[in-house]
Amino acid sequence: MTRILALTNLYPPWSLGGDRSAADVLERLARRGHEVTVLTSDWSDPSIRDDYRPAADVIRSLRLYWNDHRVVVPPRRERARMEWHNRRALDSALVSSRPQVVCVWTMGALSMGVLHRLRDTGLPLVYAVCNDWLVWGPDQDAWVTGWADRPRLGRVATAVTGLPTTLPDIGSSGTFLFVSDWTHRYAEEHSRWTYPDSAVVYSGYEAEEFGPADTPPEWGGRLLFVGRLDPDKAPVTAVEALALLPAGTTLRVVGPGHVEDRLALEARAEELGVSGSVQFDQRPRSELARLYRQADVLVFPSRWEEPFGLTPLEAMACGTPVVSTCLGGSAEYLRDGYNCLCVPAEDPPALARAITTLAADPARRTGLIEAGYRTAAQLTSQALADCFEAWLDAAAGRFASGRPPGRRLELP
Repeated sequence: MTRILALTNLYPPWSLGGDRSAADVLERLARRGHEVTVLTSDWSDPSIRDDYRPAADVIRSLRLYWNDHRVVVPPRRERARMEWHNRRALDSALVSSRPQVVCVWTMGALSMGVLHRLRDTGLPLVYAVCNDWLVWGPDQDAWVTGWADRPRLGRVATAVTGLPTTLPDIGSSGTFLFVSDWTHRYAEEHSRWTYPDSAVVYSGYEAEEFGPADTPPEWGGRLLFVGRLDPDKAPVTAVEALALLPAGTTLRVVGPGHVEDRLALEARAEELGVSGSVQFDQRPRSELARLYRQADVLVFPSRWEEPFGLTPLEAMACGTPVVSTCLGGSAEYLRDGYNCLCVPAEDPPALARAITTLAADPARRTGLIEAGYRTAAQLTSQALADCFEAWLDAAAGRFASGRPPGRRLELP
């Protein structure tokens, strides 16, 4: 069995969606007998209700440049204290866990300086790249960005504090496992580094939690949006499409977000005269399967290129048809007319037309549902954990027996 130290910014029950994949993998590895220690932040959200009990040893001591769903920039002295605090937390975790390999997950709003320290240890590093943090993560590190336009002062600050004020060469520091071909290409094109040692390992949903209802519901015009209330996720497009659909159609919006984003959505619903048909909610993942099964369609109207997007997979596994913008990594498993209907981004009339098509054509809904089951069966977190287990074991052995294969997907 392998001793694994994992580093990530959020960990259940305090997670916001895709970052839950880290726990889906790491908890499985811990239950299989690997010694897994997770070093994560001390952030919590009292609005999240969950009785999650991790099998891994979870250390919640890192501090984030983040508060109430917004990146923050503390005063410079406070930033230095945060950097030293995170350095000490990492050193303590390294001593207590004695890892053979370190697995780095999402670094958004975390100190990039800890990657300097990890690289200096000489331990094998495996990066699990489930979103685009390689592109925007460095800009969320308030300590490093504070010296970006003053390199000479940065060098003085390093000499005085002992803290690096520049980014390490992350690309050459380890093995990178990208969640999709899109995410890999985007990192190569837009981040500061290249990634010569990399592979694609498609993400996966938690099949033990998501499955179909015994009796599918009759169409009742019940729309569901699941995701962060972030403008890039475009819940407003769902609200605007609702206003174009027949009376009696409802929309349930489920997900966390900043209070300003929710208020903006509520105001838009009021302006369009549909506020009585929109319900806002926040639920732990353990309750989402029931919501998918009750819905007639999942709307996934993201306006940005999703690194992967697990929500459509969860809906497919529950037998819920999907209408999506099919952007970014999600386009690698979503096929228009096969397992979903694809619509243009920021186009409420197109979204409304697709929903109307599903409402009028039960045979088409059935076809999408059956293809969705086949797609979801290939993309489980069980298979993802198998893949990561092979890579982490191989990295711990310095790849003496070669590199495992990437994880692929078969679609018509």
